[in-house]
Amino acid sequence: MAEMIRRRDAYGSEGVMGALDCATLYGLTRWLRPAVVVESGGFIGMSSAFILKALADEKLTTARLYSIEWSENCEQGALIPDELRSASGGFVPLRGKVEDFLRRDQLPSSIDMFLHDSSHSYRHMFWEFQEFWPRLRDGGLLVSHDVQMNAAFPEFVAKTYAHDGKTGRCDAERTSHYEWGRWGYIGFAIKKVNR
Repeated sequence: MAEMIRRRDAYGSEGVMGALDCATLYGLTRWLRPAVVVESGGFIGMSSAFILKALADEKLTTARLYSIEWSENCEQGALIPDELRSASGGFVPLRGKVEDFLRRDQLPSSIDMFLHDSSHSYRHMFWEFQEFWPRLRDGGLLVSHDVQMNAAFPEFVAKTYAHDGKTGRCDAERTSHYEWGRWGYIGFAIKKVNR
């Protein structure tokens, strides 16, 4: 963590995930042990580095991180240490818009984890959540950075929650998330395992 903070500060920390959020992302990744991760807004790679470090620490040598960044004005993945970048080819940088990659069907159809960290407008955040939720496998994890920016994340989670009309309690058959939470500026929802 200390090495990554030094690297971040040397590069410039504007628009880069903070230490608490990186630690949360690292912990969530280690807990889930995903084989396929997609992140939007990879930028210079702060979140990417922590995801890759978690995958390496879990010895998930075949895991892949597809990191999408649309801006041509940044050195995509610059903060990722060489040993994590080269480890089994797990880092897959993609330059362009998320919408284009989805439209051209250039992303995995089934993923274990999705991290939103691109445009933080309400409309775009909610759109990404709706697009990637169906791609998540049962038990998969939807993660969003900067959930404090608008109501997209809590409203999306509320849409995955269904109430029984009579009792007002959770309707387990129609609710599509198992658990959700927030720590720092990170929000996460675990997709329910359907039996």
